[in-house]
Amino acid sequence: MTNTKRPYTGFDKVGSATHPAAKKLAELLGKRWKMNYMGGLVVRPMRSAPASIQKLPPTDPRVKPYMSVHASGRAVDVGLPDAKKLAKIFDYLVANADELYLEEVHNYSWRAPKAKKAWGRGYRCSRGGGATLGVVAWDAKNNGGTPGGLWLHFEVSPNADPVKLEEYFRANK
Repeated sequence: MTNTKRPYTGFDKVGSATHPAAKKLAELLGKRWKMNYMGGLVVRPMRSAPASIQKLPPTDPRVKPYMSVHASGRAVDVGLPDAKKLAKIFDYLVANADELYLEEVHNYSWRAPKAKKAWGRGYRCSRGGGATLGVVAWDAKNNGGTPGGLWLHFEVSPNADPVKLEEYFRANK
């Protein structure tokens, strides 16, 4: 159970399929917590990209800095209609980020204490290590683009090993 500071890859290239480790983790989350697979590979800019970028075709060079990691095939969304369970699963993923090859995890339904709206929170491996380090609470100006959404978004490392990921996941509840 580790979460150490590591480099974040982000979008690196357009993929041809959902990464095998991302698919495997989505499958395992579905089996353990009844999460629904909502999608993996889709070539598009991030939802938080400016509207002018959203209107451009993904092949336009101006889109590249805004490309979603979904376009690489290393990002997957999994849903569950229970914000409290999503928060617990998010915490599990962050605490085990190294062994699960996770570089980023978003929890759109999380609401900060005293906040009026659930802006969400996001983990990124390059921010720091530890059970809660690397996690940023979002607000109206800095968020994942879908506040209140009842799903998690996760991104695996390009070198993620689906076999080792599954072995670790099954052994660590």
